[in-house]
Amino acid sequence: MSTNIEAKQLMNLIPGFIRNKRDDKHEEFFEALAKARQEWYDAQNYFENVIEEDLIDHAVYKMEAAKSKYMYMIKHAKQCGIKADL
Repeated sequence: MSTNIEAKQLMNLIPGFIRNKRDDKHEEFFEALAKARQEWYDAQNYFENVIEEDLIDHAVYKMEAAKSKYMYMIKHAKQCGIKADL
């Protein structure tokens, strides 16, 4: 699926995030960002494995919602100058 390829490419094409290990003031944000990324990955995996026709729309919705949340958090991090090694 092209959506699957797009998602994997977006998840891996977030360049320039280098985390300063001495700076822990954004630790909560980093944890939330990692959780959002995992949610996107899990939703993508769910979509790839769903076999019930009635659940396909749910899988797509779940995957798009997780992607939107993750991309929003990345955008917010860039705007605030937050950098992390993802």
